[in-house]
Amino acid sequence: MKQITYSRAIVLFALATTLTLGGCAMTTPSDPGPQKTGQQLRAELIADANAAIAASGLPDGWAYDSLPGADPWNPRTDEFLGAACTVGDSRQLLMVDLMHEPVGDPIEFVHRMGDYWKDQGYIVSPVGDDVIEPIGDRFSHYRADRPEGSLAASAVAQTKYFVLHIYTECSSDPTLDLFAGPTGYRDFDMLDKDPYHPTDTPTITPYPDR
Repeated sequence: MKQITYSRAIVLFALATTLTLGGCAMTTPSDPGPQKTGQQLRAELIADANAAIAASGLPDGWAYDSLPGADPWNPRTDEFLGAACTVGDSRQLLMVDLMHEPVGDPIEFVHRMGDYWKDQGYIVSPVGDDVIEPIGDRFSHYRADRPEGSLAASAVAQTKYFVLHIYTECSSDPTLDLFAGPTGYRDFDMLDKDPYHPTDTPTITPYPDR
């Protein structure tokens, strides 16, 4: 298990704030229709994350933590597992949290991401006010919601880190219970010491032909 640093704890707090302030509005639709698979949502998550990275002006250096040696963003090999949309909702989504060392002004970075998501048709709103402290620390946090109200992304930045959170839409497809990787699905093995990074060679079930 990765060590959670102080900065990482702040990121998790910001994430929780994003999911609670203003409401996620991830309510279950009365007629959900066909549900997207883990394979489909993985492709959408990667596309949305890569587009956000391109819009950030920081094409390289994104990773899953702020610690030295943290796993880098590598969509060619990364796997994703479903996470609950909201408490009491059986549907799941895929998500990714990416961190980057600060480059330039944190507030300007968050506003840049907000402008990008607004141009993509999302509803962008600040989560609290921009903070400019006398000691020089600066902080900002924006969220982007889809027109129907579900959370699509957020950007958090302060003097010590920049963070992008990307979320897919929700789905009740059972493949969200499996890791979705580059070539297929694999089970979450509770008996493995680290099911997120299996010690043994896992069995991959190839994606169905489309």
